[in-house]
Amino acid sequence: MAVDLQQIGKRFRFYTNLKELDMEQLKTMTGSQEETLANIISGQNYLLDELVAILKHFQDLNPQWLIYGEGSMFKPMDEDGHCHDHQKGCLKKDKAAYLGQMKNMLQELDAAEVAKGHKPDVEALKAKLDELRATES
Repeated sequence: MAVDLQQIGKRFRFYTNLKELDMEQLKTMTGSQEETLANIISGQNYLLDELVAILKHFQDLNPQWLIYGEGSMFKPMDEDGHCHDHQKGCLKKDKAAYLGQMKNMLQELDAAEVAKGHKPDVEALKAKLDELRATES
């Protein structure tokens, strides 16, 4: 299966937006230069070795999903039901706007995956965002 750098960038941008990580936080977490991170997010001019080096800093991110668009965005929970995410954060105060932004990104990502003939696993995420939005209203 071919690797699509732009799709990886869109999925990484979706993940970092979902986790509410800005560029400064990404630089601090990964020790990477802003140019490298910006290139990954924009889907151009980076090596997969750079991506792999950055991925090790995201314990809950499923690399199979990020690179190929297969499976769930997050790694499965362990036997005790704990996620492997040690950096959980809270949603921003304007949750409705945030959830709307995430839904738009999901639709963009979904359309790109469908255009390539993939059947992405984003329906569950859309439903969860709708559910969270409903609880905020």
